[in-house]
Amino acid sequence: MYSLNSYNFGELFRTARKSKKLSIENVAEKINKAPSTVYKYENNTIIPDFETVISICNALKISLDELTYKEKIDNDIITSINPFTTDTLYMYYIDNQDKLYEMKLELKAEEGITKVYFKVPSLNDRIFFIGSIESNTDVAFINLKNYSATNNHFEKVMIYINMCYSSDNIKMGVIVGEKDNTYSPVIKKICIMDKLISKVETQEVIERLEITEEEIEQIKKDGYWYPNIDNQGGY
Repeated sequence: MYSLNSYNFGELFRTARKSKKLSIENVAEKINKAPSTVYKYENNTIIPDFETVISICNALKISLDELTYKEKIDNDIITSINPFTTDTLYMYYIDNQDKLYEMKLELKAEEGITKVYFKVPSLNDRIFFIGSIESNTDVAFINLKNYSATNNHFEKVMIYINMCYSSDNIKMGVIVGEKDNTYSPVIKKICIMDKLISKVETQEVIERLEITEEEIEQIKKDGYWYPNIDNQGGY
């Protein structure tokens, strides 16, 4: 399934233009448009019509596929269904100052898939990443990328959620990303809930997220981390 929308087109157009080492002015001349118009294409202010998209492909000597976003829906697994009973989830992890950090995940059915918007409540629900979810009854994977097409920093985030081992309303998992835009990989335990936690619950959630002595010993012994995210003990 193809999707030509404001989020994808500008980013793909810019990437293709730069890969061909062409300036905005070069492309504007080739497609008979003003440089300011090409700039608006890349920054998603306006979306070109189909005839212009074809002209861009010819100017860059690329295929139409390189300027469109294709989403493949796999009907063999539950990729397009929200596996949770709510469209809003709250994700908690311990930040680098040992404080509990809160994020919001909003799930919306769009274009045949369940899209996920990764927001920061403390910044007025500013969207940082956007992606989609794939799941079955055992596990859920959320794959995200930079939301802003004007952000040249390449960054992707993967969230793994254990769906089958949960003795209460909290599901546990891990988030894999990077530290402070340095391209240094980071893995953190997370708790996923369908509601905001109370002050009473805060310390108990922190205890679930802490790396245990057993995990530290296992890292030393085996050379890798096997996070304990079974969550079979309620609180």
